[in-house]
Amino acid sequence: MNSFISVNKLIKELKKYPQDYKVLVDGYEGGLDAVISSEIIKIEFDENKAWYYGLFEEVKNSEDKAIKLISTRGNRN
Repeated sequence: MNSFISVNKLIKELKKYPQDYKVLVDGYEGGLDAVISSEIIKIEFDENKAWYYGLFEEVKNSEDKAIKLISTRGNRN
């Protein structure tokens, strides 16, 4: 699981770019969506999901935490 980017590595990576660049994430079936905010969530790894689901699940009763980037997906306002 060490291949996932950490906050420290993401900050270092983003510092390489002009500060006015937008941060984007993949869209649902294509295209790109803008990151509009972030939040800390509790997660657990779920290796038994179908390939089209993410590797992690957001859960309420976990000690493992991650940063979730929230995108404009589905919100065109």
